[in-house]
Amino acid sequence: TPDPTPTPTPPAPPAAKWSLTNDCDLSDRGIPTCGALFGAAYGGNAEPGTWEQSMGRNLGVRRTYYNGAQVDRAVTTVKADLAKGRIPWISFKLPHSWADMSTGAGDAWTKDLAVKLSKVDGPVWLALHHEPEGDDDITKWTSMQQRLAPIVRDNAPNVAYTIILTGWNQFYGPSQYSLDSLWPKNTKIDLVGYDPYNFYGAIKDGKEFTAPTDMVNQYFKKMDAWSTANGVPWGIAETGFTDKASVDYPQWIQQTYDAVKQYNGKAFTYFNTSLNSTASWVITTQHKQDLFAAVLRNSPSLRMK
Repeated sequence: TPDPTPTPTPPAPPAAKWSLTNDCDLSDRGIPTCGALFGAAYGGNAEPGTWEQSMGRNLGVRRTYYNGAQVDRAVTTVKADLAKGRIPWISFKLPHSWADMSTGAGDAWTKDLAVKLSKVDGPVWLALHHEPEGDDDITKWTSMQQRLAPIVRDNAPNVAYTIILTGWNQFYGPSQYSLDSLWPKNTKIDLVGYDPYNFYGAIKDGKEFTAPTDMVNQYFKKMDAWSTANGVPWGIAETGFTDKASVDYPQWIQQTYDAVKQYNGKAFTYFNTSLNSTASWVITTQHKQDLFAAVLRNSPSLRMK
């Protein structure tokens, strides 16, 4: 009787070939085992190469945003990011409603996206409909995540499936937006991202915020505690400070990045764009850029082992 045909050993996922320049390893899906990535969104998905050259260092993580018809554009950007040592953290708004996606209308779209991302040479972080609070029935969003996360993870071993929330709503908003309420149960999520900003100097309803946001006590301690209890790493997917804050609190970027690392966060991603901005988050002054660049030069980026 001939020996049975041995089961072939699957190839290592693309992320296994990569580590960070601070000698920290990555999980198969690109989550750092130590330290934290530092980077930004830039313009309307503009290539940040010229900006990086002015600072003497490439971003460690880059956020970009797409709609459901822009899969191929996103894949092209992902390849460019990986070639520059940036981990791509991409977000999609979906081709169908949450309710329809949760019942299968978007399965083919999701599998096509995952398969295309599985063929790039490196790790990718993916979010489907970030900051969902207030956009529709949140229970449908949760059901959508429960359905789509396994499709992505089964077809793309190099892709980290992430969920991105505002942060404020989870700890201070309506109960329907609490982490325990909206979290997709019995579903593997690789990382949860949050979008808290420092509102010092921002103006809302004609009133100026006169105190800086306490990122550690209002957010990071709570994020770390929830992540530790639930086994899901966390990171900052968007943040920023105003021009006024950059003058009055010039060490804010460095101190906040250090705090992210202290409380086991995996990324600090600055929102350097005027798109959909409610305050002067975008980096337009040399002083503000110098503060950002000083942190960037001492942060890790992607490299091949």
